[in-house]
Amino acid sequence: MSEVDAPRSGFGPWTRRGVLTVACAALASSAEDEGSRNRRLAAAYLARRLPEIRAALDAASPGFLFVAGNSHAELLGHALARRMPVVNGGIGGASARRYAQQTDTLPFRSRAGVAVLILGTNDILRTAAPLASATLGGFETAAMHILAWLHAHAETVLVSAVPPLGPEAQMARDPLAVDAYTAVLRRLSERSGSRFFDPFAPVRDGGAGLTTQAAPPDGVHLRDYDGPSTDLVTRLRENG
Repeated sequence: MSEVDAPRSGFGPWTRRGVLTVACAALASSAEDEGSRNRRLAAAYLARRLPEIRAALDAASPGFLFVAGNSHAELLGHALARRMPVVNGGIGGASARRYAQQTDTLPFRSRAGVAVLILGTNDILRTAAPLASATLGGFETAAMHILAWLHAHAETVLVSAVPPLGPEAQMARDPLAVDAYTAVLRRLSERSGSRFFDPFAPVRDGGAGLTTQAAPPDGVHLRDYDGPSTDLVTRLRENG
């Protein structure tokens, strides 16, 4: 079964979420013994996603909804697509820096009505010392670049808080960095004229930066993205 034909729920290796999990591990992992394999998987996934996003952008009519960012954006985009036309620009496993590197390869033929950005999960790896000032500064620079790109191509830009992590993810990612990176995104939103929001607030039911509603075994992705998609649809309707 191909990834295109795979179901959109479940966590087997060949479900859509399973493929995203592999892609995230490939893009985010820094283990030396798996470095070559991860780079090959990352390059293959990125090479597959970019043409899909470009084709969707080429076909989009003015005023469309564009979702940008990492695997949370990609999975949220799939949930939103069941409710409204969406151009899903999420790239599973992408850090802010990696996504910023792709913006010049994703031309907009028509102007979007709303762009939604979700970043941070792949920037808070413990191996990257996410709370160090240099790491935070690099994230801020990349996020600023992405926001400038989105504002150039969309009427309104919404910036999401960083999603919480499940307990299984704590070995690789720092849950304390969730709030720190959310604060950066909130500050950048105010500075850039974007609208900050938190569609993941209802699932922040663990300790700081944590949720009990993440899906095993990685603890990164949520079991259900219908809740955040409903929050976003409601917000869009309230704002016309």
